[in-house]
Amino acid sequence: ERNIFKMINNIFCCIVCRNGNYEKTGKHPRDRIGSDIVICKKCGHIQMFPLLSEEEFEEEYATDKTVRAVVGDETQGTDFDKMRVKFSEWTKQHVDLYWEKLQKHKHVLELASGYGFFAEELNKRKDKKFEIEGVEIGDFRLKNYVGGGVHNINFLKEDVPDDMKGKYDFIICMHLLEHLTEPVSYLQKIKPLLAEGGEVLFEVPNTYCFLAGLSPEYSDFIYLYEHVSYYHKDTLKMVFEMAGYNVKNVYTKEIYSIENHIRWLREGKPFTKYNQMYLPDSRIEFINEEYKKAVGDMGKGYSLII
Repeated sequence: ERNIFKMINNIFCCIVCRNGNYEKTGKHPRDRIGSDIVICKKCGHIQMFPLLSEEEFEEEYATDKTVRAVVGDETQGTDFDKMRVKFSEWTKQHVDLYWEKLQKHKHVLELASGYGFFAEELNKRKDKKFEIEGVEIGDFRLKNYVGGGVHNINFLKEDVPDDMKGKYDFIICMHLLEHLTEPVSYLQKIKPLLAEGGEVLFEVPNTYCFLAGLSPEYSDFIYLYEHVSYYHKDTLKMVFEMAGYNVKNVYTKEIYSIENHIRWLREGKPFTKYNQMYLPDSRIEFINEEYKKAVGDMGKGYSLII
């Protein structure tokens, strides 16, 4: 069975439109030898080829290897407090970004909720008007979950449980879709979760972000083996429409600071001590906010949101 899967995995099939013709971009995942970043000649979707094997995919999410590597330790049992500190700026940025939208709803579900840092931060706010639950499949993440209620469900393999059908008037999902080999199917399968008139919000990395156009080193850095897909505005909208969603808006937000961008231009490498979303002195933060707003308004922010 493994040999059959390997053979099939090496025959190109666009994960969106199932077309068999592609063109190489000249880019490669920085941490996977033997794979290319390619564009489907029919629908324009950008993806990795060949894809991860099923065994590689399951290992990645069972052990959370990638996220733990970010804090400099890939061993099982990474210091959890290190991870929380590492992602504190990311968490605060996203809570601030989506707070007003979340406050308009009653029952919120966060898909791919990780360790629950986002829900944990939301639950600290005294004026919160909504309840939030999470969905996560990673064993290591579930073991260390801090966000309150969480469901261990893989919607690519399991149906929506009866007690979750029609329950949520808002579903939020950050940085999951780029990891999935069946994005259209996944989006279709989660639809029963929505209450009548419910909405979804998905955030993914923007392949055509401003920094990728400025820094050749960053343009190479964004391609990594954990990301199956590399979306831009047109392809993200296409995937949701193919799944039967009514798309209201596709926009971008820049979440990384001007300091982060300048560092890439000067040194051509990432800063690993923290995420560089804010400037070190709040008195000059207005400069950062103006820059980030301008980049987002150009449609070239790091975060692509639908």
